[in-house]
Amino acid sequence: MCQNLFAQNPFLPGTAFIPDGEPHVFEYKGEKRVFIYGSRDELVTQYCGYGHDVWSAPDNDLTQWTNHGEIFNIQQVWSLGFGKVEKQSLGAPDCVYNPVTRKYYLYTFLLKSYKMDGKEGPLAGSPNTIEGFEGNGPVCLMAVSDSPIGPFTDPVICDWPAFTKDGTADPSVLVDQHDDGSVRVYAYWGMKKGDRWAEIDPTDMHTIIDSKTKKPLLDRKTKQTDRNAVFRMLNNPALNNYSTFFEAASVKKIANGKYVFIYSSNERICALTYCYSKSPEGPWTYGGRIVDNGKTWPFGNNHGSIFQASGKWYVVYHKQTYNDYNRQTMIEPIQLTVDGDKIIIPEVEMTSQGLASDGLNAFCRYNVNTMCYVTNRAFIAGQERNDDGLNPLCGIDQRNTVVGFKYLNFGEASVTDKDKLNLRLNAMMVSPDAQITLLVVPKADVNEANKRVTLATLKMSDLMKTDGLYHNVSFPVVGIDNNASLNAIGGLKGQMALFMLFNDNGKETCRLKEYEFAKGNTPTPNPLRLVKVDEKITNGTVTSLPIKGHAGESIKLSVVPQKGYELETIVVKDEKGNMISVNPNAKTLYTPENFNFKMPNYTVTVSAKFTLTK
Repeated sequence: MCQNLFAQNPFLPGTAFIPDGEPHVFEYKGEKRVFIYGSRDELVTQYCGYGHDVWSAPDNDLTQWTNHGEIFNIQQVWSLGFGKVEKQSLGAPDCVYNPVTRKYYLYTFLLKSYKMDGKEGPLAGSPNTIEGFEGNGPVCLMAVSDSPIGPFTDPVICDWPAFTKDGTADPSVLVDQHDDGSVRVYAYWGMKKGDRWAEIDPTDMHTIIDSKTKKPLLDRKTKQTDRNAVFRMLNNPALNNYSTFFEAASVKKIANGKYVFIYSSNERICALTYCYSKSPEGPWTYGGRIVDNGKTWPFGNNHGSIFQASGKWYVVYHKQTYNDYNRQTMIEPIQLTVDGDKIIIPEVEMTSQGLASDGLNAFCRYNVNTMCYVTNRAFIAGQERNDDGLNPLCGIDQRNTVVGFKYLNFGEASVTDKDKLNLRLNAMMVSPDAQITLLVVPKADVNEANKRVTLATLKMSDLMKTDGLYHNVSFPVVGIDNNASLNAIGGLKGQMALFMLFNDNGKETCRLKEYEFAKGNTPTPNPLRLVKVDEKITNGTVTSLPIKGHAGESIKLSVVPQKGYELETIVVKDEKGNMISVNPNAKTLYTPENFNFKMPNYTVTVSAKFTLTK
């Protein structure tokens, strides 16, 4: 079994498109767990989606993620009469716990502007209404729950003033608990130099208050929040290194009197930049960049934050697949040190290995979406949304296209020809002339293209036909012992980057879904196993996402009874007849009842019984 399979990037299943990840460590069922609250890229052709999901993992094992399903839905906002426009969606969320109220609070915002006309939103001037930017409707809201996995209910529109047309985007909230048990709560929001913060009431968790009087500060005429109670974050150009705010605000307290502000800057929207301060109110001193996607990946936005689990620090961020509307969550270990008033976070690179600091086991099978380096027009076709999570590498149609994986570990001993090394691919040959040249380089030299060593050149037509289908094929990698260039770097062993160089004949060459190195005929240690839904189920339906899974992967089951029926039982068994534990997710008003289970290393069958509603 591949122990570090789920250490890879992206670290959630290939069917999960959860960008804008905001990580938090909460206690749940007696253990500390890391929760990821993010957007849900489900609309494919525009940002985000109709709801928010949450995933979690034990803080001492960040490879074991559970899909808790949907926790909030756009229809909960429409029920209040706000934002009722076509394809309205929910943007980047945040979630915090208030130890005083003992409640969890979810913050999110509406991505599309709307009018206060009595149709798209309440009629302007009617009782208890709040206006947004220049007469549009407000977009930021809060909901509450007793649990970090929801459901989040009782949404409230936040009276947080907007200072640009993009409104109160990307809300972030910090609950600053003091040694005496009291808390002060701060909200941060904005976009495109509209960065703002304010202190909010810790009892209702949304009303902006005066920092001195602790009372709401209202404009006498409008009876809405006075703009004098709201402040700009990056308000000292020299101290901020002349960095300006684009979006993705996130503020974390890392120790008493030590705060970090993470954001996407106008200078580099594809990177996560940070500043630090002795106070959640600033002033903020520029620190640097934590991760920068644009160095090895197509330019796109970025959003995420940092967290500490079991004494170690990490950054969560996202990368694009097909475009900005199809993004997946990534993670990297980081170093965070405090030097007096200074907080130092050295920049890390985007990797395939994620949490596997010594590299992913080269002799396991991986989704091609683990690639973290690309040239020309090649891309992961995330827009296909294949229900097995295997969205292919496409767009290989230009001269010398290169994709890369950082990093694989080939073991302590050098691989030799006696090992009968082969590269197994799940691939489609598009052009009969398609060739792949494999290149490797030690981690220390990864940024030196001239130090890449050719491992083999694979002619795809030796094993494949241009039939428009994907095939599992195994290409022998020979001549290792006599490869002088490879021997000069110590052989094929240890942690190395793998690059694939594709030949060019003026048109698309091939498409890839999976890759795996193997020795001889050894079986794949971590194959995808099928989730079979019993065809004999009546009076309702059960769907699985994904429909295939690796051992240990979280599978979500959604249940829809026919009218007049309800679910009585749902059972998952592996092919040996063993019962698999099935866990219910939180019940929400607008989402089918759903469950999760951990995939065993066997095919499973799902059965369910529906009975007449009592």
